[in-house]
Amino acid sequence: MDSELAKLISIKDAAGQILKSFDLQDRDKAFDYANELEEMGIEVTLNEPSLPETLIMSLGASTKEREDLMTELNEEIDDHVPTCCSAAE
Repeated sequence: MDSELAKLISIKDAAGQILKSFDLQDRDKAFDYANELEEMGIEVTLNEPSLPETLIMSLGASTKEREDLMTELNEEIDDHVPTCCSAAE
């Protein structure tokens, strides 16, 4: 993934094509645009970098380092059993 693209909020269509991108500080504009498209019947996905992604990119991480971080985070999440954190049980 391009490092500049990782700093953006992307609006993608059902095929995964980027329709429009917004700077992180324009988050409200991105949501408004996505809502407009959905009101027209166009299914979209809003992709916003997570806090760890934003942090690592602001510290100058390479695309490979960002991918490694996301792999580690996803593995950590997958390792947790759904009931491990439930207060009801």
